[in-house]
Amino acid sequence: MDNIIYMDNIIYMDNIIIISIDYIMIKPIIILIIFLLGLYFVTTYTTYEAFENKHKSYRCPNILFQKGTDYFLYNSKIARVPGVNPLQFKNLEEYVEFTEWQRRQGIKCPILYMQEAYDTQGKTVYKARPSPTDMHGGLPDLVLDNKNGNIMMKDVMSNDIMSNDIMPMANDESKLLDAGHDDLPYNNNSYPGFDGNNQYIGLDTPLDKMYNEAKGAISPNPMDTNWGGAKYTQALVDRGYYKDNEVAIRIN
Repeated sequence: MDNIIYMDNIIYMDNIIIISIDYIMIKPIIILIIFLLGLYFVTTYTTYEAFENKHKSYRCPNILFQKGTDYFLYNSKIARVPGVNPLQFKNLEEYVEFTEWQRRQGIKCPILYMQEAYDTQGKTVYKARPSPTDMHGGLPDLVLDNKNGNIMMKDVMSNDIMSNDIMPMANDESKLLDAGHDDLPYNNNSYPGFDGNNQYIGLDTPLDKMYNEAKGAISPNPMDTNWGGAKYTQALVDRGYYKDNEVAIRIN
């Protein structure tokens, strides 16, 4: 084979051998280039989740909550900035125009919509809705943590459930669960702990019995069945029975 490569008079055979040598040298070079391109693509390509925004420079808001007729678009992942986070819209039309602008820019942000409401105890809660134009009721209440922007589902055993009248519990007796009175003799004769969740609404507790019991046969409390009447209660007021509960009001 070497004699054929260096013989000038056998041009045809020499050309065939030269072409074969070039083909053998080019093939691994092409394979190496393809391998390097594939390696570069794998190491530099970034995958995105289905709801992840591909525009890294744009930070997506994730909460839309309604207060009255105003709408506030809030990003819980960044700090609050007046006029910037949250963005305020005077009505639903302004918010719709903003979302249309986002779509034209190729920005798609998944947003949780919440509507401000009040529970049976007058506390502010947020009703989760599918969208501002699809106000489905019956969804659980949500509570917005103003400190860190977290969204928490309201406890099903909180006052929103215990205080409703769907299943009245009349004359049901229950003991007061107070950790401050469990370790006797400490905290003896102390005031009961504050029940912030109204767990005992509709229940007859020992504290209720102490409040409703009268020392005599007649009670000065109009809410008791053995109330002595308005004159009896007024006579006790005149004698100073409720002197410790009186409050002086200054009138200018």
